[in-house]
Amino acid sequence: MNILFTTTNDFLSFESQEHLSTWRKACHIVERLPFERITSYLLFDPASSLALVDAIVCAADDDLIMVPLDGSEPTLSFPLTRALMLAEDVRSLPESCAMRDGRKWRSIPFVILSRPGSYELRPDTRENTHAHILMHHHPILSIRQIQGIVEEYQDRVLEDYRNVGIMIRFKNGRAQVAPAMRRRDPGIESEYYYAAGDRRTNTTWVTVKRDNEGLRHDVELFQHLIDAGANETQMHRFFEEHPAILMEARMGIPISHRPNFAKPKDWKPDFAFSPILGPHNGNTVELMELKGPGERTLSGGDHRGFSAKVKAAVDQVRDYARCLRDPINFRVIEEAFGYIPKESNLAVLIGRVPANDAEREVFERRQSELNVKIITYDEILQTQASQIKHVNLSYFFR
Repeated sequence: MNILFTTTNDFLSFESQEHLSTWRKACHIVERLPFERITSYLLFDPASSLALVDAIVCAADDDLIMVPLDGSEPTLSFPLTRALMLAEDVRSLPESCAMRDGRKWRSIPFVILSRPGSYELRPDTRENTHAHILMHHHPILSIRQIQGIVEEYQDRVLEDYRNVGIMIRFKNGRAQVAPAMRRRDPGIESEYYYAAGDRRTNTTWVTVKRDNEGLRHDVELFQHLIDAGANETQMHRFFEEHPAILMEARMGIPISHRPNFAKPKDWKPDFAFSPILGPHNGNTVELMELKGPGERTLSGGDHRGFSAKVKAAVDQVRDYARCLRDPINFRVIEEAFGYIPKESNLAVLIGRVPANDAEREVFERRQSELNVKIITYDEILQTQASQIKHVNLSYFFR
């Protein structure tokens, strides 16, 4: 899941820090925004239209009575009440306030983590809010509850898609959306979807939801592809159809074969990654060049280092980074990302993990000398496989 996290407190409590750490270890992407910035970000920041978020989670974990450090009079903070007011602000957003896939911000789940024993609100007040109020429990239980809320929301979104004419299919534990997602009529909208905000340009079926069966099937298929030495084109097609795999590994939104640079003509990176909240905290992007899992990563000889294939891919992705700084390309860059990146991180996905300790030492030494991240397919696979362990563990907390 992609989570926008905020807290009514001015800092992260110990409970919130524990939650964020546990959720991120389970491959959920969690980005923070200060409580007082949420409404302005959603209403006025262009970055919010480039975001991709599944839920807003607000920790209402202030002490009810706040004792200022300067010795002034204690005050009442009412954290749960303030969190509910923010939830209502989100629900009242304009219909046109949407994310990069056209989903409306006002309709996504708003979850409040409240401390046990909070007596701020009457029972009828709790019942009359659309927000989901959960008690601050163990982080695994909390994320399991949030995931259940998000899954119910995703089911409603899929039905909503169907109602506006977008084709949906269910396959091996996955829900996938047809290529023609961008509506010819940008005026079409529904409770959850605003067509004019939809920036997706995929040309194949894309997985937008997967259950535990889908996760296991992805791991098995990915393992089969890399063990069989699938080529670059086959791996690219796999990642396009299942974008969550790269999203969770690189902690960003994967954008395939864009931008298509004007100079040099038709140069384009295999994948670019934009932050899940858009460029709200600096205009950065990651560029990644993709090579096959069967490619060698290390050379032979006395002075071992990265292979010629790795070095060529490094040069390639560095060339793309230079293209980002050429004003001739600014128009296509803005069309692709929605903004002009000021900084870029670079990566190459290639080959398998080194076979022994000696090779791993060479790999790590050469990586430390390089400003381009070299990623192996085994690292991506491990990101997915580790989630199965977290899924199994979460059942103990149901």
